[in-house]
Amino acid sequence: MYPDRFRLPQVSEHVLAWLERRRPGFGTWDGEVEAQLQAEARLALADVSKRFSEVAVDPGYWERLERGIYSVVLPRYFQLAREHHALQRRKYDLWRGGDLLSRAAYTGGGLVTAVVVALTRIPDWLEPLPFAFVLFGPFLPDMQESFHERRYRRQLATLVRDMDVEQRQLEAYRPLDESVPPALSESNDFKEKS
Repeated sequence: MYPDRFRLPQVSEHVLAWLERRRPGFGTWDGEVEAQLQAEARLALADVSKRFSEVAVDPGYWERLERGIYSVVLPRYFQLAREHHALQRRKYDLWRGGDLLSRAAYTGGGLVTAVVVALTRIPDWLEPLPFAFVLFGPFLPDMQESFHERRYRRQLATLVRDMDVEQRQLEAYRPLDESVPPALSESNDFKEKS
């Protein structure tokens, strides 16, 4: 019906990207943060709305799209962002926050385990395990942080994909009291004449 950039999944992605650029700058998550992020979402939607008005005049479609953003996307985003923001503030629950001492401890633990494995009768297939701790110990906090970030990005991508179902419902449902946009009524008139 409309170009992809004005469909709910793409508009949701635009709004979420806009909010994600601003979210890390906030301190403790509270009602004020959510209010500011909602104001940012309104700005992002106003940006898209301005471009939409250049392409089409369909206030009913745009109102339903905005309602989808405010009633579906933002509540789900706030839940995901609140949890991830708290995890970031706790430094991803890493031991000692992943500082230099913790990295040295992981590596030292790998060295001690390597010595124990070398001096005892442990199956041969376990011998490479301590060396993995020696090699990857300094990078373990970074790998844990990367895991949490990738998981959060996947959750946001799932949220955007879920909006495709909402888009289909948005296109299928048009309230009876909503006027038909001129472009649609002209195309229906043309079909009736043919």
